[in-house]
Amino acid sequence: MSLVVRTGPQEYECGIGVLDSLTSKLKARGIRKAVIVHGTNSWKRAETYLSHLINSEITLEFVAFNGECTYEEVNRIVERLKETHAEAIIGVGGGKLMDTVKYAAEKITGVQSILIPTLASNCAPWTPLSVMYTADGVCLGFDIHTKQVALLAIEPSLLLDAPVNYFVAGVADTLAKWYESDVILSRPEHQTNALLLISRAAALNCRDTIVNYGQQAVADIQTHSLTPAFIQVCETIIAVSGLVGGLGDEYARTTIAHAVHDKLTIFPETHVFLHGEKVAYGIMVQLAFEEKWVEVARLAVFYESLQLPKTLTDLNLSRLTDDQLAAFTASVALDNNLIQSGYEAAKEDIQKAIHSLEDYLGIKVVSETKMGESL
Repeated sequence: MSLVVRTGPQEYECGIGVLDSLTSKLKARGIRKAVIVHGTNSWKRAETYLSHLINSEITLEFVAFNGECTYEEVNRIVERLKETHAEAIIGVGGGKLMDTVKYAAEKITGVQSILIPTLASNCAPWTPLSVMYTADGVCLGFDIHTKQVALLAIEPSLLLDAPVNYFVAGVADTLAKWYESDVILSRPEHQTNALLLISRAAALNCRDTIVNYGQQAVADIQTHSLTPAFIQVCETIIAVSGLVGGLGDEYARTTIAHAVHDKLTIFPETHVFLHGEKVAYGIMVQLAFEEKWVEVARLAVFYESLQLPKTLTDLNLSRLTDDQLAAFTASVALDNNLIQSGYEAAKEDIQKAIHSLEDYLGIKVVSETKMGESL
């Protein structure tokens, strides 16, 4: 067995007011010049939380993110880092921005990455890898980095200001950690590896936290209520879910659900959906592939409550031709991450699962069973 463990940031802190001490944390690292890469709407929400840093003696250069984590965007930001002789790059925004910032820091020796997420929508702030896209939003796969994030600082009040749909997408993406990894991690040959056991425990924690507190946390962000449930779910989305792949490596990273997401990005109709929303559909395909129909029915209740996509129709893909579906399922079956995980899935069986899922959810009357009672 070859297992490479990449646990996460060198330093992580989550708490109300955590950004007030950001200046001192940078100084402790010898940082005097930094480039801040930021989104547009996210920066409007985050700027007030960073007033202490902005008004400090640390020299700051501000760079607007272009919206996609592409190799071209990474290189553009690398050039800005070189021009300013910055010692750190600070990312303020969502997952694609986080991935771009991590990659830029990876490319320059001595540059540290500081991440301040404005969304709890995935584990991008935690993981030492970047998911790469074309400028048109087509997923190309991911690249693993040798450099860890120097500091990940989470201000829960900032995450509470985020759009609700991004948070819901984060809930779905985190739920996938269990469904994707357990098939591999539960194999007998993996029960004697200490790190894989911890990875599986983290995946189970992801599922249980989402099941027990996910709906409450969504209600909290809708009412702008900063509660322990909301903070717990945020940390699970960002940190605990990141530990699953960090500790489990290729044995716990992705299987069908994320492979489905990646290949869905070739369809322009799906670009209006967030990463976690497409992963949510991928979970359903995986459960159909495994013929876990009771689980599909129970999970459908949870999806309905959060308006997550369950079928191709929900993803604006009801008019796919047989040839398009065949090409799509073939690309899923050939996904490198799916193959490397050891999860065997033939294209014909994936296509059958998609058809079966559409038929099942088209006629199934979902019960009122609570999610917490089903798993």
